[in-house]
Amino acid sequence: MSMPFDTPLKARHSPTFSDTLFLGFLALVLVAVAAVGRMAYVEGQKNEVSKKNALAWATWLEQAGTDRFKDDYEFSGCAGGETATGQTWADCLPQLVGFTGPLSDMRNPFTQQALTFAAKCDPSNKSLAGALVIERLVPTPPGSAVPLYPLPLTDRDATDQKMQLRVTACDQGAYPGKATEVTF
Repeated sequence: MSMPFDTPLKARHSPTFSDTLFLGFLALVLVAVAAVGRMAYVEGQKNEVSKKNALAWATWLEQAGTDRFKDDYEFSGCAGGETATGQTWADCLPQLVGFTGPLSDMRNPFTQQALTFAAKCDPSNKSLAGALVIERLVPTPPGSAVPLYPLPLTDRDATDQKMQLRVTACDQGAYPGKATEVTF
């Protein structure tokens, strides 16, 4: 005697419409995750190049801080000491970023243009992404809670004496990155 359930059921091997729809959605999600990951990587690399630009400036300024008081210093606009009385940052900067300057080949990684300098990083101004901020650190009176306060380095600032400087790069959101302090 045969039971009605003795007949084997045929297994279905092809995906249903909902299975195909789910697999398609899963593929789109994987592509989107890969695209967002790549964008984050590219933006992160640009931030790293901005940091390296700031570090290169800080390194050069630190090295120049020890050499620029010598008589035969090659960048006369950046020279210090009594022979350089009256020289300002406006005399020094063009020699550094000019066509043959030691820092002339640096580019803003976000715009691929020449480096720009800003008074401060300002997140409300996204065009400052990749800009460098060079601040002059002014000492406060002894016993103050804050030993130094920063002022923007302007074209009128004299370069004939040693200065404490802080170099900062603005990141992709125009927020300040890690600052490096040097003696110039």
